Amino acid sequence: MPRRALLLMLCGALAGAPAAASTVVKAYNSYGGAPYVEGKRGLAPDLIAYVNRKLEGRYRLQLVNLTRRDLNQLMEAPSGFVGVALFLAPIFIGDVPQKRFHWSPPFLDDSNAIISRLENPVRYDGPASLVGLRFAGIYGNRYTGIDEYVGKGIPRSNAYDAMSNLRRLARGEADFTVMPLSSFRYLRRQMDREKLPVGQLHVGDKPFNQFGRHFVLAPGNSELAQELDRIAAAMPCDREWRRIAQHYHFPLANGCR
Repeated sequence: MPRRALLLMLCGALAGAPAAASTVVKAYNSYGGAPYVEGKRGLAPDLIAYVNRKLEGRYRLQLVNLTRRDLNQLMEAPSGFVGVALFLAPIFIGDVPQKRFHWSPPFLDDSNAIISRLENPVRYDGPASLVGLRFAGIYGNRYTGIDEYVGKGIPRSNAYDAMSNLRRLARGEADFTVMPLSSFRYLRRQMDREKLPVGQLHVGDKPFNQFGRHFVLAPGNSELAQELDRIAAAMPCDREWRRIAQHYHFPLANGCR
């Protein structure tokens, strides 16, 4: 067979060969309401689509929505955590030293605010200033500085998402809640649609706490961790990601060219 014909046959065979399959990795989102999940849309699916484009086929993240309580159980399983947790901060899961898990660079900046009723605004000055007030939390969420007082002067009741707690505040069923300021800004539109008295809610003068949001993996998955670290480090100044973050009312990083 002529050499040229052989080369053409080899090229054709390579062109027709299937591409190597991506490694599918479950990516867990424990935020059940807007802006993270809104039907089939929201920040969580937008993040997954963005990251999968950046992974360029080496891995493919598959979104799994679940409660924070269920995610806590997965991450604390004796067999070890398999997958990627989204949007977490070390303070949320008691890993402030960042030794139990691998934490990517933060890809979003955020803060928690104390939301209360304008007729009885909460002036936060440490946990003691919350004693005697009814706290609306979210199932499975940990609130450092509040949890220590639950049952000792701060009664806590729970809902499944932040919007439910805003409704409870508006009805006078709770005195305050703690939620991401980005979420409160975004949910104002939903409150307007539901004709809830958003003007009767008070946002604390100073943040309850400030944090970055990360990808979280079990130690040992070094190849995927390196890929996500690379992507996360570039996200704050990436134009596409900045458009997404701005749409969901997150603050944008400074110093980007």
